[in-house]
Amino acid sequence: MARAGIYRMTVADFLNYGHRYRIEYCFPAASCPPERVAQLPVAQGRVEEMVLFPGVELVLSDIEVVHPYASLSLGTTARLIVVVIEGRVRLGSGTKQHWLTAGQAYTVRLDERQVLDAYQPEGQRLRTLCLSLDEAAMRQWCGETFPTAPSRTWPLIPPLTLSIEQSFRSPLTDLPRRLLFQGLALQLLAQGLAPPRESIQATASPSRLELVRRLLEEAPEREYCLEVLAARAAMSPSTLVRRFKTAYGCSPIDYLRRIRLTLARELLLDGHSIQQAAHLSGYRHASNFTTAFRRAFGISPSSLTKPSSLTKRH
Repeated sequence: MARAGIYRMTVADFLNYGHRYRIEYCFPAASCPPERVAQLPVAQGRVEEMVLFPGVELVLSDIEVVHPYASLSLGTTARLIVVVIEGRVRLGSGTKQHWLTAGQAYTVRLDERQVLDAYQPEGQRLRTLCLSLDEAAMRQWCGETFPTAPSRTWPLIPPLTLSIEQSFRSPLTDLPRRLLFQGLALQLLAQGLAPPRESIQATASPSRLELVRRLLEEAPEREYCLEVLAARAAMSPSTLVRRFKTAYGCSPIDYLRRIRLTLARELLLDGHSIQQAAHLSGYRHASNFTTAFRRAFGISPSSLTKPSSLTKRH
């Protein structure tokens, strides 16, 4: 498919797309009259669809979400890989829900027993890449006994992140562009099928790195310094940074910053003030929090505290 230009996407556009791909969409807090719901603007930007090989499809999205929406994927695919380049998406199946943020990927198999629901909050620029492969394509690429690993979230390695960013901005069109993304698809599939990086570290105990990661995940509001974290992992600060980057794609401090900002954004969307969100997520000064938030999400925290952003979320 040719590259799509920037345009406004309405409820009707999403429903038409969902009909083609067996995706059910829901638009919470739609307050306009029923006869006007179809024309309600949901997002603006561009969506590009490509068939890379028979049974292998790629969808690139670069949109500004102006109205929150939820989706339920009911189709069948041997392997689906969702990558968030910018913004965040809440993904899950049943009661298991989690946020996928920039620099992370999620892989899952979809069938009659496994469906995928997602929620995209408003007020964000959302750049995503979705790669899907059917059974025949997986057998051709990976052999008759291709792996059927459970769904999981994993951090993109820095070189792959850079490749995705460069591919997104590439001016190539038609066949050269398709060839570019064919190579990228193979890299994504390779990393998505690989075992978790912390389980293959030969130079550091996975449990020590995981201890640090869990500490940051469970209590991001606390004060941390690299020396204390390194002591908990029984290694030097420089060794911790190097091995943590290898396992999780970024330094411990950058990982903590990502967790804090994600938490703060959830707090703002739930109705907390900027000062409350900053304090509860570990920022002692609202000005520092505002600067970090704008750098991470491209918007100011105040844009999420308006009444229209405090609608009920599904």
